[in-house]
Amino acid sequence: MLIAKNLSFDHDGEELFHDVEISLDSKAGKRIAIVGKNGSGKSTLLKLLAGMLEPVKGNISRSEEAVEYLRQDINFTAEDGTVEAYLTTKLEEEWMSYMIDMAFEQVGLSEEVKPMMLAELSGGQKVRIGIVEMLLKQPTILLLDEPTNHLDSESIEWLKGFVRDFDGSICYVSHDRNFINGTANQIWEITPSREIQIYSCNYDNFLIERYERYEKALQEYNFSQRERVELEMWLRENANHPKYKFTATVAQKKKALERMEAGTPPEPVMDPRIKMHDLNYSEKGTVLSAKIVGKSFGDKKILENLDFKIQHGDKVWIKGPNGSGKTTLLQILSGDDKEFDGTITRRAGIRIGYLKQFSELNEENTIIDEFDSRTEIEYAQVRAVLNNYLFPTELIENKIKYLSYGQKRRLELAIMLTNKPDLLILDEPTNHLDIFVREELEKFLMEQDVAMAIVSHDQYFIDKIGITQTIELK
Repeated sequence: MLIAKNLSFDHDGEELFHDVEISLDSKAGKRIAIVGKNGSGKSTLLKLLAGMLEPVKGNISRSEEAVEYLRQDINFTAEDGTVEAYLTTKLEEEWMSYMIDMAFEQVGLSEEVKPMMLAELSGGQKVRIGIVEMLLKQPTILLLDEPTNHLDSESIEWLKGFVRDFDGSICYVSHDRNFINGTANQIWEITPSREIQIYSCNYDNFLIERYERYEKALQEYNFSQRERVELEMWLRENANHPKYKFTATVAQKKKALERMEAGTPPEPVMDPRIKMHDLNYSEKGTVLSAKIVGKSFGDKKILENLDFKIQHGDKVWIKGPNGSGKTTLLQILSGDDKEFDGTITRRAGIRIGYLKQFSELNEENTIIDEFDSRTEIEYAQVRAVLNNYLFPTELIENKIKYLSYGQKRRLELAIMLTNKPDLLILDEPTNHLDIFVREELEKFLMEQDVAMAIVSHDQYFIDKIGITQTIELK
């Protein structure tokens, strides 16, 4: 059993969580999703459980458990060579190569993958190879950090099955609510008060129970505050009154107030939410017309025979498996890619907001300087806008390279939406965003009457925002 007692951890002087007590037994077959806002310490908690970090206080025991960790972004370089050569180096003895075959069968990879270069694999294939590498060590507990990132729908469905079928327990961080609903039987929430609340349910029921717990805690807090105020008022009015001056009543009341002040729980808080202001609605009619005869990379044709229009207010979902050209199509629509056969006609004067899948922020800039250089608002307003996107004043002078993936994504959203685009081009917009920011983004996009072209494998997100047109690539 993996047991954490009195666990506390600080990052750059800020406490992420304190006095945490949790346990994970491989024999119990738990499927635990860790949730919480960006920067709350979800990935840190996984690394602590894996033994990659040491707690500031407390201890973690892993008696009779083989714990393996899958990092958040799995990248390989040309130096890593072929799949087979790389995995062979992970074996204790070369003759144990049969274990690679067994693991391949378990993750649904064919023999044809073995001679392929690791650096050239798709996102889904890289995740599967990362899991194969873990399986070679015969783990009893798996710790997965954002395993659904960059996976297409087919790969996510495969991963759901793998997580459900694994013979042991799995604890993971994911912001994919469909994935959590389909796999989790327990949820650990890192709360704003830096504690871990445990819920024995899936994500939908977690939302209900979480709110019920908050309401109950708020009622108890308000009741205790009323009692405290009543006691204080009584003492002000009666502590020196002749009727009570020589009785034990005053002393009893004072002791009751001291006990109350010492034992009153802090006021419960919910996670702060980002505040996005409505976009300027542009004129009705066609925003963009696309006639794409073909787009190729070398001898490989990616796109062909696409003919469609995007009207004002349309929410267009571009779907298809990895490698079908979804991101390439967005690059063509935005004007970043002009090397294709066909034409793109955009409305004159159109303002395009393009949220790319991978960050292009200047890592050496501070948050405030990067935002100011890429937006057109007055400098005096910059701090207030950044506050709306959960960048407090004490953080905005920090360099971007010190931000988490989720914080960088929020900054990119802030820049794009502040520039008031007429057409939103969104490539995996929910990647790295925590669940609560995703909910705010869904609500915002659902209410906006501007045109959107969206690539997303987050089915929960797609179902919420009100898609009006689907373009399916093969």
